[in-house]
Amino acid sequence: MRLKNIISRKFLIYCGGGGLFLILLIFIYYFFFAVGMSKDMVFIPGGEFIMGVNIPKDEQGKREVELSIDIDETPAHKIYVDGFYIDKYEVTNAQFKKFLKATSRKSLLIDPVDKGAPYNWKEDNYPEGEGDNPVVLVDFEDAKAYCEWKGKRLPTEEEWEKTCRGDDGRKWSYGNEDVSGYANTREINLKWSGPVGSFPKDISPYMVFDMTGNVMEWTESHYLPYPETEMRVGFGGLEKVIRGGGWLIDLQSSRCSNRNITATEKRHRMLGFRCAKDIR
Repeated sequence: MRLKNIISRKFLIYCGGGGLFLILLIFIYYFFFAVGMSKDMVFIPGGEFIMGVNIPKDEQGKREVELSIDIDETPAHKIYVDGFYIDKYEVTNAQFKKFLKATSRKSLLIDPVDKGAPYNWKEDNYPEGEGDNPVVLVDFEDAKAYCEWKGKRLPTEEEWEKTCRGDDGRKWSYGNEDVSGYANTREINLKWSGPVGSFPKDISPYMVFDMTGNVMEWTESHYLPYPETEMRVGFGGLEKVIRGGGWLIDLQSSRCSNRNITATEKRHRMLGFRCAKDIR
């Protein structure tokens, strides 16, 4: 009987020690990984959200003309997205320069339409005083390579839209009001990007900045039709979906649900990116 009690006590001690060890591991993970990640990334919980929009109808049920909504972003439908992390801000010039230096990657950050423009990079140097501005003139492979270097990836368009509009199907990151000046769109006539986070009202329900304005952003997604959409052509190519509005785009075209596409080799003075990361 005494031997049995000794064995039982040792078993409890070992089990208790194992439990404490597990708690310690969780503690270490949270404070050295999760909290560290939260400095530049935001956790987006998994769940359903409303993706896309419906064209409004009149009292007789007839669809009204809605010039600001494109058929490819209809109809509104619920979609489930697993939880993930996403960058709080768009990737900046200074961050991208560190990537180029660390990897010795050669990338031609020059506008192919205006090779003498003052916003072009000179070799590996961004324009003076614009270290905190979002990096632009990056093609898809540049953006993807940067994210992979950081142990991340580009977001899907579903992840991007959920981050922008939350669970309530809002039009813009900040809400449903058509208010000029909340974000860096064409209406304020700034004519260039601002430092990331410099428009504090352009913030999504998950506290992610610059999703309505500043610059447009690459996603990982190919251009595919929504379920039951009336648009049946133009899909299935090699183009990638780009999301978000920007300083050159009007507010109505900068809604969270608006979709644009471009070739992977495209470089544009208003096209940048941010990264995402799976939960591991």
